[in-house]
Amino acid sequence: MNIFGAFIGLLLSAGILLTGLSLAARRPVSIARRVAPYLGQARGGSTMSVRPLTQDDASTLGAIYLPVVRDLVAFIDRNGSGRLQLERRLAGAGAQISVEQFRIQQLTWVGVSTGFGLVTCLGLAASGREFALFPALVLIVPSAGIGWLLKDYSLSRAVRRRGESVRAHLPGVAELLALAVASGESAQAALERVGRTMKGPLAEECARACSETATGIGFLESLERMSDRLDVVAVRRFVDGIAIAVSRGTPLADVLRAQAADARADRHRALLEIAGRKEVLMLIPLVFLILPTVVLVALFPAMSALTSVTP
Repeated sequence: MNIFGAFIGLLLSAGILLTGLSLAARRPVSIARRVAPYLGQARGGSTMSVRPLTQDDASTLGAIYLPVVRDLVAFIDRNGSGRLQLERRLAGAGAQISVEQFRIQQLTWVGVSTGFGLVTCLGLAASGREFALFPALVLIVPSAGIGWLLKDYSLSRAVRRRGESVRAHLPGVAELLALAVASGESAQAALERVGRTMKGPLAEECARACSETATGIGFLESLERMSDRLDVVAVRRFVDGIAIAVSRGTPLADVLRAQAADARADRHRALLEIAGRKEVLMLIPLVFLILPTVVLVALFPAMSALTSVTP
């Protein structure tokens, strides 16, 4: 493959792509999209407090091709269950972006990784080596998949880290709620105190639940929304215990103390599970570093004495 021919092919493909995107961007806008900005979100939908992607959020070039990007994102998320699952993952990660914005970021990662693969192919062609079309496709197509999977993995990692932080802060939050309720404060006032005095994702979600309660949403409903956003089993158990105590008139302070004890026991079990999974990894430095050093120190005097003896 000649470098000049590869450059001409790249320019031709870029021109065809830009022409197709320009023609697609000039098509008429549907009535549903015209009316959508004037309609509020249906109650019971997504619990994420994010705005949809609009023309004002994009640059001039992005505003031109924004309808095409929306169509591509709609095609990717044509499965409603997959979109709902992605919304839950974004809420669990604490990302204040919509599904469309995340998909656009994911497509950007795909473009960057594909460009990296294309530059690698052009570099190999420029070096004077014979480079066929099929090996180039084998290199470029997996590069696009790698970019897509890396962005998805980064979201999963953010969800996992935030869930671990929530589980770590749950016993302290439960203890503070128990002390505040035992001192005479209501459950909502105690939750507001937690949001003001503590740090971390759980305290932020408590403050958000209090803000939703101030707007007219019921206290228990705001707690249910908080547990849905976090999607942590321990938090869901904690919220269910508070809901049962409030609905049945059980002393809330005793319930919160029991919930705090359960949260600490769950945290202890989680630490034991982590230690069990890391047990084999902990043996690696012992077997490959410490044990050979001890053996060498023990055998070195004998080997030195044997080598120093002359026949």
